[in-house]
Amino acid sequence: MSDFSQPPVETVVGDDIVTIHRAPRYFRFFAVGAIAGLVVAVILTLAFSGSQGFNLAQVFGFLALVFVVVGIGAGAVVALLIERTARKTARTITVERLEGDGEE
Repeated sequence: MSDFSQPPVETVVGDDIVTIHRAPRYFRFFAVGAIAGLVVAVILTLAFSGSQGFNLAQVFGFLALVFVVVGIGAGAVVALLIERTARKTARTITVERLEGDGEE
């Protein structure tokens, strides 16, 4: 049987001032940049297939290595620019810290 007792009593311990703003998910921007780098590497590999002494896999590997890193860097820059513009719309609010005598 369940016990229907009174809910726990919570008291205000103090106030804090916090800033709320939206932030981008950086990993998603890195992943999109890496995928874009792979797509660019595939396009350039197929566009310049007549290289001397290198097969397509070697050319694609080198281009993928370069353009994935460039794509991740570009994704990071875009994420930072989005975060900077989002900070302009940040709000400052006051929150109350509560202390209760019951279980969570």
